[in-house]
Amino acid sequence: MSPPVRLTEIDVPGDGRAAGQAYGEAARPLVLRHHELIAGGPGLAAARDRAMEFRAATQAVAPELAAEVDGVGEGAGLSAADGWILQLRAELTGWNTAAPECSSLALVGPARPGGPIAAQNADLPPEVGPLFVVLRRRPADGPALITVTPAGQLGHHGMNDAGVAVFGNFLRTDQWGTGVPRYLLTRLALGERDRFRAADAVTAVPRSGPRNLLIADEGGALDLETTPGGVGVLEPSGGVLTHTNHFLGELAAHENAPQPWMRNSRARQVRLEALLAGAGPHAGPAELAAVLADRHGAPDALCHHAADAPELNVETVVSTVAEIRARRLHVCAGPPDRGGYAVYDLKEAS
Repeated sequence: MSPPVRLTEIDVPGDGRAAGQAYGEAARPLVLRHHELIAGGPGLAAARDRAMEFRAATQAVAPELAAEVDGVGEGAGLSAADGWILQLRAELTGWNTAAPECSSLALVGPARPGGPIAAQNADLPPEVGPLFVVLRRRPADGPALITVTPAGQLGHHGMNDAGVAVFGNFLRTDQWGTGVPRYLLTRLALGERDRFRAADAVTAVPRSGPRNLLIADEGGALDLETTPGGVGVLEPSGGVLTHTNHFLGELAAHENAPQPWMRNSRARQVRLEALLAGAGPHAGPAELAAVLADRHGAPDALCHHAADAPELNVETVVSTVAEIRARRLHVCAGPPDRGGYAVYDLKEAS
């Protein structure tokens, strides 16, 4: 196993356009590579036009966040529209061609001496992996936060210094529209100081497409299955909350994933539940790292290698464990069966 690799860390204070510009400038080479990956598919002019429709929807409900996205593109030497392209993926490249991506979990409850813990394997195209950074944000108002995210995005997943951790999973439905981009829902949630307010922030805005968000804090965890038209809430069972890439609650009637997708997602869900059932109340980052590195059932494994199913063009590009009470993130760059976890302390962002 390789030693831990620390991702590029970017520390940005303040709010709005100036904060976005500082981020875009600091991460410029990676931002430009990320932009090329996304914008190359549909054509740049069409992508910019479409991206600005999402900007208008976000500006109406979260103007400071919209200004920050504008600044990201400008800081990288691009345009404001290009900053918005960076917040989009399936909205531009085609949700119906996406692969099943990501497995999330939380362990909560009063019997846990180390407090709640949450985690995620992020499964994405392998070329996205080298673009991930650790973005430390210190807004003038609201909690400081860290997001583990492809350069230029404001948030893929992360945690704030109030102890709110947010992880996300792709879902498949026919319901897509023009609203706040799915990745920006993470930043909206991380602007709040408890899981209930975070859930309310996500529920209150128009959303671009389906997204699952697992939200945990020191008091517990909940899971939001969202579509543009609805939100379903899942609670932990026996102190365990897990989610992969299919609906588990009341919105399951909107599922339109093909059978191979469902097989993969269900296999990971069952395996995750089985491993966590035996984890016990003392399971910490080391035990969860072993769960996230599990290769049982490949190509339908929790830890996915690109070679498992080359036609999917997906691998576990980053794995993250959040120690919520300690305000620490443990992050592995690449499949966690091959490398170790570097530690990022939220106190450093305060």
